Amino acid sequence: MKLKKLKLQNFRCYKELTTVDFNDLTTFVGRNDIGKSTILEALEIFFNNKLVVLEREDLSFNTNSNEISLSCIFSELPEQLVIDTAAPTSLAQEYMLNANGDLEIKKVFPCTSAKPKEKVHIVANYPSVEHGNNLHQLKIQELRLVADELGIDRETYNRGVNKDIRRAIWAHIGDLNLTEQEILIDKEDTKRVWEVLKSWMPMYALFKSDRQSKDDDQEVADPMKIAVQQAIKELTVELEEIKTEVRNRTIETANRTLEKLNEMAPDIAEELTPEFKTEPKFDSLFKLTINSDNNIPINKRGSGIRRLVLLNFFRSEAERRRTEANVADVIYAFEEPETSQHPDFQELLVKSFQELSEADKTQIILTTHTPALAGMIKPDNLKLIKLDNGSPKVFDQTNSIDILKEIADSLGILPDPISERVKLIICVEGKNDVNFFKNISNIYHQNDPQYINLQNDTCVVIIPMGGSSLKDWINKNYLERFNLPEYHIYDRDDPTNPPYQAAINEVNARGNDSKGVLTNKRESENYIHPDAINAHFGIHIANIANFDDVPNIIRNAVIANGGNISENKVKAILNDQVATSLTFDQLNQMDTDNEIQTWLTEIRDRT
Repeated sequence: MKLKKLKLQNFRCYKELTTVDFNDLTTFVGRNDIGKSTILEALEIFFNNKLVVLEREDLSFNTNSNEISLSCIFSELPEQLVIDTAAPTSLAQEYMLNANGDLEIKKVFPCTSAKPKEKVHIVANYPSVEHGNNLHQLKIQELRLVADELGIDRETYNRGVNKDIRRAIWAHIGDLNLTEQEILIDKEDTKRVWEVLKSWMPMYALFKSDRQSKDDDQEVADPMKIAVQQAIKELTVELEEIKTEVRNRTIETANRTLEKLNEMAPDIAEELTPEFKTEPKFDSLFKLTINSDNNIPINKRGSGIRRLVLLNFFRSEAERRRTEANVADVIYAFEEPETSQHPDFQELLVKSFQELSEADKTQIILTTHTPALAGMIKPDNLKLIKLDNGSPKVFDQTNSIDILKEIADSLGILPDPISERVKLIICVEGKNDVNFFKNISNIYHQNDPQYINLQNDTCVVIIPMGGSSLKDWINKNYLERFNLPEYHIYDRDDPTNPPYQAAINEVNARGNDSKGVLTNKRESENYIHPDAINAHFGIHIANIANFDDVPNIIRNAVIANGGNISENKVKAILNDQVATSLTFDQLNQMDTDNEIQTWLTEIRDRT
């Protein structure tokens, strides 16, 4: 079975009904906290509800309903399923498919308790005619009564098989008036259909980007757990034979016991029936771990080492699933594969995902907010999430948009390949710096058109390098293939030991008209005038020194006034909003060394 679509409603930020399409490889791109991980976690809840457990607080804010609904639509369905012993049928014959011929499973979670319990439905074009509209919820005795009431000849069907009785009833009625219905899976054959379908559904493995500090760190434990689960799923036939044999032998023993009981107390014996209450959980019987040298737990090693284990798990899976037959259906979902990874390994990981997605019965779902990684994915497999009228919406090429341009506009850089019009690449540390330089260049340009306006000039592209991986980008010169000069501007941070001085020296040693500079102040926020800060935040800061921790000062002042805000939020607001309100005079008052003027002039001269 292949995941085709996800529908979610009233789940966190997705209050309105939202439909998401999936390919063999699907990559969600967007800014932080826009709803990318929410989609992956919705699938985790739908398939497992273990790594991420649905809670009452997941209900969308300000919704009129108290129910969360998560629906998955599947294609490439099994040709046959057995819900009656040795009586194969199909989903189509049972009217269990939707109007498009797909299987649609809808899980509804009433949020009336702290841990909502799911109600499972099959959404299908199902008979609505009288006597034919609820047959899967009837016991065999009730089905026989319906057939007798309709006067169906008993010799024309097998009265010992539910499936045959249903077919006889539907054939006798003729026009079934098929309509879309939500069939609640709660009793009789609906429950048996669901049990069979669960064995066919793909395994969903979510690898979250969150760091944990415990011995069974998920970066290591999860791939090994998935290995166990895959082995069990691929041995389903053999394990079913074992379960059947155990069931038969134990039921025989129970029946012999009841026969003896019947000799002593027939009234009691008639009331008793042997029945298995639970299925064996084979995956809980096996636990696989990887020990480091000298039995040092792998979670005690660096995050890069832990991620290398994960990287090579996917590389090995790509190789195995290309060559082995009868592999289990699986969906690998991976949040931000670029996290804690050297750029070389990021590329290897993405290639492994691409190879895996081409293997049989395998789907890959990724999230990222790094344009460089998104640039390695084919446009058909990219989905951009951005706000639309205050709510997140998923865009792709089916929306009649240029998905690459939309990603560029959303994330602040031009995607690969870079347009022929671009003459210079500007490299900064992060997204906040992108906003800062765009905003201040616009202010300078409005005052004097000789200064380049980075907000709309198509000759330049600004790339946020990412603080932790910046040195790797510089040392490996990953942008060299574009054959363009680069202008690097990084925060000084420390007045005596700037952390990026070596990177700047490396850029300046290239000799290809590239240049690197460090700010004379601590960071971009130190160039923002206190009057603009005070006006926006409603606080009072008298002045800002060159190496003051401005976001922290503002946060403390807001808290002192009874508010609450994080430093990261302060940084985003300063660069994206407060910077736009600065005047030319305010910038000059803060930039006594004329650094901004120098940067913009040197950038202009290189275009």
